Amino acid sequence: MRTFIAIETSEELREKMAELQKQLAIEGVKPVEKENLHLTLHFLGEIDEVMKDKVIKGMDKLNCKKFEMSCEVVGAFPSKNYIRVIWVGAEAPELKQIYDQLGTEFARLGFKQEQFSPHITLARVKFLKDKEKLTEFLEENEQVELGDCKVDGVFLKKSTLTPKGPIYENVYEKKLL
Repeated sequence: MRTFIAIETSEELREKMAELQKQLAIEGVKPVEKENLHLTLHFLGEIDEVMKDKVIKGMDKLNCKKFEMSCEVVGAFPSKNYIRVIWVGAEAPELKQIYDQLGTEFARLGFKQEQFSPHITLARVKFLKDKEKLTEFLEENEQVELGDCKVDGVFLKKSTLTPKGPIYENVYEKKLL
């Protein structure tokens, strides 16, 4: 199964992000479905049942209290000159703590560590016909403040790719203290 570790946002924040996405009605820009908006901590890729159990054991070692995460600023990867992903930044010191704790466990299982840049993907850019409109969106929203949400769990999610987009299912939730 194709998997990743994620933090979910509140319904209220997903609504605000969906409102923001309405400004992205630009040919070649594909917004992420509202129900799929999340913060990815670690992308694991394809794993079998044995590895799934090991990942869950690693998640169970996570030692972190519930916390507030703020979502603000809009940006783009890899750069504003070559845009492939449009995102909302996520802020909380606990995000790095969780990332590092899980990263240590997952490295023991053979997973590669990536550089961590906490964000929620708003949209992906397939091709761009109107760069000016997208640049304007980024400039107008680069200091946007969407608000905070309580984080009380970390999820192992399964991703099933379909022609209409991915379908995410929660496989396991590690409740925070």
